[in-house]
Amino acid sequence: MLHRIPLLLLLLSALLLAAPAAEAQSVYRWVDDEGKTHYGQTVPPRYKDYGYVRLGPDGTIRDRVEPALSPEEIAERRRQRAEREKRESEERSQESRDRMLLATYNSEEELQQSLQLQLAGIESQRSSTRKALELVEKRFESLVGRAAELNREGQAVPETLKTRIEETRGELRGLRADLKRLDEREAEAREAYSSNLERYRELTSRGEESG
Repeated sequence: MLHRIPLLLLLLSALLLAAPAAEAQSVYRWVDDEGKTHYGQTVPPRYKDYGYVRLGPDGTIRDRVEPALSPEEIAERRRQRAEREKRESEERSQESRDRMLLATYNSEEELQQSLQLQLAGIESQRSSTRKALELVEKRFESLVGRAAELNREGQAVPETLKTRIEETRGELRGLRADLKRLDEREAEAREAYSSNLERYRELTSRGEESG
């Protein structure tokens, strides 16, 4: 009898030591908020209520845990989590933009100066584009005039002239599109300035109040 007790203790110890090893061989399969299937040694707590299975080393299902929530509840929880993560992401982005705004500008005057520099650069490009447009318009008028003159004289318009007319027409479209984009850039710069100025005032006023 005395010899059996130590033997029993040894067997129990062996089983206790073997249990974690056997558990480590198990692989869990679960589905995330986006419906994607994952495998791992443990199921993240946020997904346990969705249900999961435990697979053995051979890939067979050893245990199946049914969802603790209904399909409607799971869909609602996923929706709420997605909204929360989106909101948290937007808050982090806003905090990053706020830090950058305060690190870049020391006063409202610097914000104004930055806008004026942007507008000056845009106006310089606009002036160059307008001059180019005027030159191309004159060239286009000359080419079209030459084609019209040939038509009046009853002569065929050469293919090379037709090609130059079409190419010049394309240049005109491109330059006019460039001017439109510059107008859009100016509107965006002014809008960004107004938004940054409003946010800068809000952030600096908070600092003054806390100080």
